[in-house]
Amino acid sequence: MTLGLSSLHLDPLSDVGIAGQIRARIALLVADGELEPGDRLPPVRALAQQLGVNVNTVRSAYAKLEGDGLVQTRHGVGTVVLPAGAHQLASGFRHLGSNTVAVLIGGLDPFYLSLVRGIEDAAMEQGTLVLVADTRDSPELAEAIVLRLIARGVDGIIAVSVGGLADAGTPGPAAAPGRAGPPIVYVDQPDRKGHVLLFDADRGGYLATQHLVEHGCEQIGIVTAPRWWSNVREVYNGYLRALEERGLTPLVAEVDEFTIEAGGAGLSQLLELPDPPSAVFAAGEVLALGVFAEARSRGMEVPGDVAIVGFTDSPTAALVDPPLTMVSVPAREIGLRAMRTLDCLIRDGEPRPSRTVLDVELVVRASCGPH
Repeated sequence: MTLGLSSLHLDPLSDVGIAGQIRARIALLVADGELEPGDRLPPVRALAQQLGVNVNTVRSAYAKLEGDGLVQTRHGVGTVVLPAGAHQLASGFRHLGSNTVAVLIGGLDPFYLSLVRGIEDAAMEQGTLVLVADTRDSPELAEAIVLRLIARGVDGIIAVSVGGLADAGTPGPAAAPGRAGPPIVYVDQPDRKGHVLLFDADRGGYLATQHLVEHGCEQIGIVTAPRWWSNVREVYNGYLRALEERGLTPLVAEVDEFTIEAGGAGLSQLLELPDPPSAVFAAGEVLALGVFAEARSRGMEVPGDVAIVGFTDSPTAALVDPPLTMVSVPAREIGLRAMRTLDCLIRDGEPRPSRTVLDVELVVRASCGPH
């Protein structure tokens, strides 16, 4: 018998009922991947005996799961688990309101701290509990986490810089027929439809590169995460636009992730070019810190040997010597707006999509030298 079912504790006083509790536990096991497509559920009589309940109670739970589209009973085979998506996991459960929302972030990057704090501040005003999940820049992990959250009845989801998610939810009671799931608000994902909040990343990339051009730099490299990521692509497009205005050639080092180590590796790639850059735009705060650390480890002077500008700002960027010029984004503000938007969707089910773009600004410090 499946371990999750063998340890099932039934509460006879629960309003959900015994059949409902069996049904809910099996749905969670499916959402968590402990029951996979093709797995067979225990025979009705065996599970009834193990749980000490009536056979008809287990039969009722199985029938409801089949109505949800989670299982199928086949003659001579038994009850088999089917592939499950958001609709199957959500459709069979009457939403009572858990007063809980989930925030999915792309990784444990300092950039997310202010943003999540904004979400939590707005949630505190509403008395809402916030759960935060790190998807580790993995679309597959993000999809799996969303299914688990839906099965546990969260009221809504804020997905920040998370790639690969299907549009699992629709807004509140106004959901279109045949669709189910909690509403989702997307942050920092330009390719999304629905309710989306963005930074003007294209302008940020442009401002950073233009600043380096104004310092007289002509060989300007960029250290960037994969350019096919939609939010990264916007920053890269701004970099290209500033170079094209001056007829300059892009010098690109693409790395796999936003880490200090990746930033250092990116600078190493650029310095191996036949004509290495005298200035670097790092398309991420930790990438900028990695570029700075690698330059110093090579005995290079900043900004004498290489000027540096980064994208997104934090107190850390101001503490290094010299402090780094950075593009500042309103992270806390976008977090506040995302949570308030989600709250409106949960309460009112507003079906019309919205797209909000917040401005950015260049914070000039000493890492590019005097004009």
